[in-house]
Amino acid sequence: MTKIPSPSIASLFPPGSKILLTGTGRQFIERIGIEAAREVVAGVLTGKNIRDQTEPLTRRRVAQVTGGVVALFAQGMAVIPDFKTQLSKLALAQLQSKSGKNKAEIWPAQWLIGLTDKGYQNILSGDSAKRNAYIAGFELAIADAAAKCKNDLGDLRLALGFVTTPAGKMVELDWAGIARLTTAIGCATLAIRGSDKSLYGKLFERLVLGSVLSILGFRLAKTGDKPGNSKVFWLSDSSDTRESDATAIYKPGKLARFDIGFIGPGNSEISKDKLSRFAQVAVRDKVEHSSKTFIVVDRLPPTGKTHAAAKLINAEIVQMSMKYWPRELAQHLGCWFETKFELANIEDSKVEVYLRSQLKTVPLQNFLADGVVNGADESDNETEVE
Repeated sequence: MTKIPSPSIASLFPPGSKILLTGTGRQFIERIGIEAAREVVAGVLTGKNIRDQTEPLTRRRVAQVTGGVVALFAQGMAVIPDFKTQLSKLALAQLQSKSGKNKAEIWPAQWLIGLTDKGYQNILSGDSAKRNAYIAGFELAIADAAAKCKNDLGDLRLALGFVTTPAGKMVELDWAGIARLTTAIGCATLAIRGSDKSLYGKLFERLVLGSVLSILGFRLAKTGDKPGNSKVFWLSDSSDTRESDATAIYKPGKLARFDIGFIGPGNSEISKDKLSRFAQVAVRDKVEHSSKTFIVVDRLPPTGKTHAAAKLINAEIVQMSMKYWPRELAQHLGCWFETKFELANIEDSKVEVYLRSQLKTVPLQNFLADGVVNGADESDNETEVE
């Protein structure tokens, strides 16, 4: 392992900013509060876009983390001679250290050389010759950009607060330093937005599906429950060759599988792919069940091709952009399970009141627990969602 010079990039990045780069879905819920999460779920159940509801949270996190990047530059320039020219070397040393996959340690170092985590994996991938060539190109790009800015905009300086060296020198950046800082901030913004997209997607997929099924009268199955139990559901079921986000059994012999995704019309191919995931007959603990797939997505394009493909395999698609989509889902499930759910026949003017009333007693925190049948580990929250 490469020995990291002292101080390291990790030590220069503020501890308070590091905290913002870590955490599971459960910790996120603890930070915003269960009632705030319940309000997001209520919004999704009534046709609101989850991105609109979580965007303020993301903007706040971006602002705080990028503030940490500014503080890293200020501290580095105050304590490390010729910090700007040493920056790439310090970043590579951090990335090749024993920190491994600790993103609070390695993400800031990646940003300093103009990369996100995906970019680092795809471009550098552990090849020393490739790293050296990349850094040489990166340094040249920074120098060219700084020269262009100086020529076009003049010889500006950016003073970073009142951070000074022991000798009393004010920390400031010329165009080369400004180019490095803004590049790092841009990469940090991309990383945070990508991370939030993944976290919110996987987290609220579980909360929304669990809430809808609970409102319809299903109970979250616990470890040890027999598959023949009536009106139970599992989250992140992987009993078949392809994983589903939830499975519900109304009575022995019939089950419904659910696949949910917060995707837009530009990604309709993903919905078509989902249609091929599940067989129409499933076996659980040696008990055979007839199976039907229910795809829940944000919205689909108006071509109708995906709906036609769904019909061919006896699947149903429900769009969350529809104001009262849980009622439509209840109607489809009622036909499949040959029963009537209360929600299925509620008139428009009363649907939202009904959903919000029922949601008050839904145990959202249980959908984050590890003790459910085939429950997904919370690390799944890091899986990227389109």
